Amino acid sequence: MAVVTQPSGALLRLAILVLLVAAGAAAAAFTPLGDYLSREGVSQGIEWLRASRAAPLLYIAIYALATALAIPGSILTLAGGAMFGLVGGTIYTTIGANLGANAAFGVGRFLGRDGIRRLAGGRLDALDRATENYGFRGLLTFRLIPAVPFNALNFGSGLTSIGWSTYAAATAIGIFPGTVVYTMFADALLAGSQGASRDALLRVLLSGGLLILLSLLPAIARRVGVRLPGAAATLTLMLALSPGSADAQSLPTHEAFSALLGDVVAQPDVDYAALVQRKAALDGYISSLGAIEIALIEAASRHEQLTFWINAYNACMLSLVAEHYPIEKAGGLFTSIKNSIAGRPANSVWQIEDVFTVAHCRIAGAERSQDEIEHSIIRPMGEPRIHFAVNCAARSCPVLWPDAYEVATLDDQLDRAVRKLVSTPEHFFVGPGVVRMNKVLDWFKDDFGGEQGLRTFFAPYLGTADAEVLASSDTRIEFFEYDWTLNDQGS
Repeated sequence: MAVVTQPSGALLRLAILVLLVAAGAAAAAFTPLGDYLSREGVSQGIEWLRASRAAPLLYIAIYALATALAIPGSILTLAGGAMFGLVGGTIYTTIGANLGANAAFGVGRFLGRDGIRRLAGGRLDALDRATENYGFRGLLTFRLIPAVPFNALNFGSGLTSIGWSTYAAATAIGIFPGTVVYTMFADALLAGSQGASRDALLRVLLSGGLLILLSLLPAIARRVGVRLPGAAATLTLMLALSPGSADAQSLPTHEAFSALLGDVVAQPDVDYAALVQRKAALDGYISSLGAIEIALIEAASRHEQLTFWINAYNACMLSLVAEHYPIEKAGGLFTSIKNSIAGRPANSVWQIEDVFTVAHCRIAGAERSQDEIEHSIIRPMGEPRIHFAVNCAARSCPVLWPDAYEVATLDDQLDRAVRKLVSTPEHFFVGPGVVRMNKVLDWFKDDFGGEQGLRTFFAPYLGTADAEVLASSDTRIEFFEYDWTLNDQGS
């Protein structure tokens, strides 16, 4: 039986979390505890700990408790370097910081997660999707480059859907470089104060330089053109966390594209003359896809991404044809010669120069080609049914439909596209000892797992007798010649 969390209980726990964090801040600011976070207080604490044989254990416990109570720990990190030196300070601070960070995460998850979801409702879904896709990389980058305060990230991560093991690993790796640098800086300062040696001065300068480098790392990376690991993930998480992110995270709807397709598609062809007259509507839809941040798409579910990019491919292909319609050897001399040698029709899309490789369509903030959308973005998602959904404006291409793909019905629409192909003799034919398939399935058979994968893939879409023929090892698989004639109603 599932445990149902009562709204009042979730909100009560959230209130306790808020009070706990506020109490930690108040204790550091208004109670005698705050005195120990001053320069004089730290010095007294260091002397007190040095007098104890259990100094390392006491230091770790104090650091972990302070972190769990949201008390700033940076000054404790410096104290660790001063007390235990570079090696000891790094080890003990790392242990204490990780214990405290995980405790804070657990407190945030137990006390705050349900309450935040009650208050935020569906607005937390975008953050959860971003966390599922980029949790480790995004958190690791936040830890390496402290864009968010350490304690805020500890408790805040507990409010997301990130797994505890993922959080612990990203935290352990991410805080280590900063811990080393801060500890080195404190150790170097202490060495310099005890004896103004050249070595101590160099260590101060080195550690100080490393501190500056950490803070300037993003700007330096941008200047030299280096992309930091997880940078896109960090952007996604920051956008998901930002005010108004529920609206910003919404991908465009596809009703406008459906309305356009309904007017110009009559299977198996397209009324391109009518499409030219409706080009403004098509351009408006493509503009809505171009305005979306790529990070927002990457944070979406797999179905949302597939729906977005399949529609983008089809819309951009239609746009390219409409821009060159009527196609009558529209390319240059080299293109004409090449197409003549290949035997391509005069009204084939191949008459458009660099038709599949030219970056002509602005989608998700960048100019993209048909090949980039299909081969670099859609195919790596591992959904072979896309080969029945993306349309290359040719007679042999699986047909375009008079409605756009939608997230809620994507699986049904992809299955519909497969069934359409296997029921069309020009695309799929089962005969005695042979099955002939669309040439697309030859070009991309590796996406199905090779020839044997094709046999397995099509079995659920065929009748019993045809499925048995296809499954037989004695049955040959052959492929139709590809007809590149434009799928135009007027031709």
